[in-house]
Amino acid sequence: MKGAASRVSALAIAMCMVACSAFAQGVEVTDRDRVWRNFTREAAIVGEKHFWIEMRGIKLMDDQAIKQTDSAGTQFEGPTLGLNGYPLNASPKCTISATKGCVEEIDGGRFDLVGAYGLLSTLEVGFDFPFVMQEEINYVGGDNAEEAGLGDLVLYGKFKRQLAEHIAGAVGLEISAPTGSVSDRFGTGHTGLNPFLSARYQSGPVALGSHVGFLLNTDSPPDVFNWSVEGIVRATSLFALRVEFDGRLFKSGGETFNDVSVWPGFDFNLTENFIIRPQGLAHLTTDAIDWGLGIGLAFTM
Repeated sequence: MKGAASRVSALAIAMCMVACSAFAQGVEVTDRDRVWRNFTREAAIVGEKHFWIEMRGIKLMDDQAIKQTDSAGTQFEGPTLGLNGYPLNASPKCTISATKGCVEEIDGGRFDLVGAYGLLSTLEVGFDFPFVMQEEINYVGGDNAEEAGLGDLVLYGKFKRQLAEHIAGAVGLEISAPTGSVSDRFGTGHTGLNPFLSARYQSGPVALGSHVGFLLNTDSPPDVFNWSVEGIVRATSLFALRVEFDGRLFKSGGETFNDVSVWPGFDFNLTENFIIRPQGLAHLTTDAIDWGLGIGLAFTM
């Protein structure tokens, strides 16, 4: 917890320093400034007949040392959630086939093709199509494997309304299609509906936003309450800092899982239409993925 507090404090100090500099230069945040993790949910729209296409890649390490017990009663340490966000080593027996056993560590990554289009000035639709790579999975007993495949496709739509001069709200829906493999832990195997509400305060070089949603899964996957709080500070017309606090809360097998992480990043507007978006990830709770480092290349017009 002390390490997490230090990371949050450092981010807050950096963003305050950039904000002070930005106010002096007179730059402004617009709806073209978008977050990473909750891009589909934030109260911002690309604009009527405008689009956003982004290719992302992020390296992920999931090796949290959580004491667990396998079906034979053997204690081991490993992550609680897989890269699909659901229980990996469920008690009293692992959810993976007995020939593989329980997972101690996942070293992998994820690539996403993200697209958005503004049907109206207040209406945006889009998609997130992921490809997941588990470069090395270490099992209890010393075995390991490599796996790669498609994740679950997400389609979304959201409607934005201006509530006040500097405040906007949005209501939307994400639909998760079961395109990812369940046995490889890339997908859920079932359709999910995630209705959400979001809000964003935007003034000068600063934007502050949040969302709440509830993912309703058909059949076996647990329903998931999800939330986020985010901030963007545009330092200059070329550079902006971003940070997101993202959380998921659900129950499965009698256990409660609290997946909370921080996603710091920045945007470098190389041209008016091309943005380079480095991104980081750090866990704030033990259920979250340990760490991540990636980059996105976005083209918008």
